[in-house]
Amino acid sequence: MAHRQMADSDIKEALGISVQMAQSTRKRLVLGGLEAALFDAPHTGRPAKFDGKDRAAITALARSEDPEGHARWSIRLLAEKAVELNVVDGIAPSTVFYMLKKTRSSRTAKDSGVSRG
Repeated sequence: MAHRQMADSDIKEALGISVQMAQSTRKRLVLGGLEAALFDAPHTGRPAKFDGKDRAAITALARSEDPEGHARWSIRLLAEKAVELNVVDGIAPSTVFYMLKKTRSSRTAKDSGVSRG
């Protein structure tokens, strides 16, 4: 049976993936065989500090009633309140910001109750 080599751009179109993914998969196949091409190797690095439960609790807090004495939640206030409520041991306001950003919540919209201040 004849083997027809496909261009990465053809693979991209056929599978709906990026050219980069086609190239990296082809490279893994050549260097490590079929198993290496089909399955990701274990990832290195530090595991995530916060899980989905933590993210959900902080998102729910951001959507809760405005804190006393404030017009709306700020990212700093959310971080402080999450620690106070033992949702997390500690969290930087920037981490709270990125958590909420991943939920596609508008942190500054009137209906979200959160501001960056």
